[in-house]
Amino acid sequence: MMKRFTTRKVAIYGSMLFGFFMLESPMILMANKIEPMVMGTPFFLVWNLVWWGFLTAVFLYAYLTNWGSAKAPSTGGKR
Repeated sequence: MMKRFTTRKVAIYGSMLFGFFMLESPMILMANKIEPMVMGTPFFLVWNLVWWGFLTAVFLYAYLTNWGSAKAPSTGGKR
């Protein structure tokens, strides 16, 4: 049986891959600059912090929507 990916799962996976690509690819060489300073912080550090924040938000959204589960758990009070 083939797995079916919902639009939400595709968006989450795509966002994760995009975030990791921006952190770990040669794109980081574009940000490897001290100038310009952003609020007194080198641009390279701000670049990393922004993408880590983006990935943290994506993983939080994925966790809250149970994106890895085969089906959503019931919200009944009994276990």
